[in-house]
Amino acid sequence: MNSQLALLVLPPALCWVIASDLLYRRIHNLLVVMLILTWLAQPLFAVFGAGPWGALAGEQVLQMLGSALLGAVLVLAVGFMLFSIGQVGAGDVKLMTVLCLWNCGNQMAFLIVTALAGGILALAMPLLAPLEHACALLWQRLAARLPTLGIGIPTVLTAERPQGLPYGLAIATGSFYTLFASIHP
Repeated sequence: MNSQLALLVLPPALCWVIASDLLYRRIHNLLVVMLILTWLAQPLFAVFGAGPWGALAGEQVLQMLGSALLGAVLVLAVGFMLFSIGQVGAGDVKLMTVLCLWNCGNQMAFLIVTALAGGILALAMPLLAPLEHACALLWQRLAARLPTLGIGIPTVLTAERPQGLPYGLAIATGSFYTLFASIHP
């Protein structure tokens, strides 16, 4: 269910994920918490007949809530196992979990497109490093022009350059797909 709330909240959040993961290899906890709290507004307002879920009957709200939570818990469990063996980052797991809540009804499409985008990202890794470097230099120029913002040096330009994929790009791709591509007639 793509609500106006999702269309208002998710695109800027996903753009922030792409930029911060590409430049700093970090997905901020505050962003994840804000996405969870904003998503929780949907079932809470539905109790009063307001919001994107407001037109749903009580049973439908519980069904949506249950399916969203089930998918999110499964993604969290698998993600925790992958994190514990060092295969994914904690921020990626948290972001995928909260986006499973937002993609209720489209969770499988979200996960499949995310996995496909991750595979393409892995294949494109040799091309990604120069792109990251160019974006980081532009970001650093912006930081120099606006010193009052206190923008830090992107970690992709430091000696501690992180290894691995910025998987937030793949996660954002999966979420953008479910947000804007209609999979049901």
